[in-house]
Amino acid sequence: MTQWNPNLFRKEGLSKGYDSHYLTRLVEQGETINERNLPVVFSLAHLANLSHTLYSDLHGFVSRNELERKDFPYKNFSISKRTGGKRWISIPTPALMAVQYWINQNILNRVIPHAAAYAYVPKRKIIQHAQRHCGSGWLIKIDIKDFFGNISERQVFDVFLNLGYPKLLSFEMARLCTRVTPKRKGKRWCNTNNEHTITGYDSKFVGSLPQGAPTSPALSNLVCIGLDKQLTSLAISEGATYSRYADDICFSLPMGCRKSALHIKKEISKILHGYGFSDNSKKTRLIPPGARKVLTGLNVNNDTPRIPKEIRDSVRMHLYYAKKNGIAIHCKTRGFRSVIGFYNYLSGVIGYIYSIDSNMGNKFRKEFNSLPWVDFSL
Repeated sequence: MTQWNPNLFRKEGLSKGYDSHYLTRLVEQGETINERNLPVVFSLAHLANLSHTLYSDLHGFVSRNELERKDFPYKNFSISKRTGGKRWISIPTPALMAVQYWINQNILNRVIPHAAAYAYVPKRKIIQHAQRHCGSGWLIKIDIKDFFGNISERQVFDVFLNLGYPKLLSFEMARLCTRVTPKRKGKRWCNTNNEHTITGYDSKFVGSLPQGAPTSPALSNLVCIGLDKQLTSLAISEGATYSRYADDICFSLPMGCRKSALHIKKEISKILHGYGFSDNSKKTRLIPPGARKVLTGLNVNNDTPRIPKEIRDSVRMHLYYAKKNGIAIHCKTRGFRSVIGFYNYLSGVIGYIYSIDSNMGNKFRKEFNSLPWVDFSL
């Protein structure tokens, strides 16, 4: 990507007959963006050129003029959640994926989220999130309901605008990074004001972040900077500690009582509502002193996070019986649909353990690699 050069930009603009005052305004805007160590982009056509995509494709995605085509421009499918129910995944078409990938790599990944956010941030790990709450008295765990799906394109627009990008381009990039969910109810998801709409850009519906787009994780953190600031202030005022891992909010108190914990929970819900979120009451937990505390899969009762015993025992069980009875028989006995499914599951769990405890992870990995996977042409 070519480095921003105001002199060359102005010189080329004048040679093409552009007004000098107009070019000055663009240079000012370019300098503002460049000061943030972000790529200077002025228009959708400019974005298409930088991302090696077609302007006609991007314009079509922004205008949403092909929404009548089922699933366009995403392929949507559901997967089962561990806790029951289904999670919808939306995979963008190759052209849309290309521009989303460029935006993510060149813009979003250069912006630092709030310090309380631990998911989707390079060099921030799940163990660091858990470490903040080790040895606590009370632990308050709140899950944000439909996290990505409740972040609107208006909030995404504000992210790009606050980074210094032109208003129109911010709107267009917000459209490129969001998806309209058909038949969604609520005023928040309807566009009632088309008074100043550009021809072809008018749409009755407001999009939200799709789960499956490369831009959604980073955008969710940047949209939540204000939320994280407010929740951090709440934690400080209540003598608590706060951190967030994607849609999992955690507050911990060194001491206190149930009344204090309930008060904090109520205040969290109020703040969430102000950002268009609501808490999932089925997953909310207020865990008192002395009770077992597990946060993002880690036991935080002691001074350092630990892999829970049931996870360690489960891996040992799978390794033992896969070796004793054979991989295929064990898969059938334990209800795995395929050997590759079992391979991916167990490899993933061991990888997770390694990220927390490298010694334990290496031991499990050695046993895992000693199994006769070669017999199955994986």
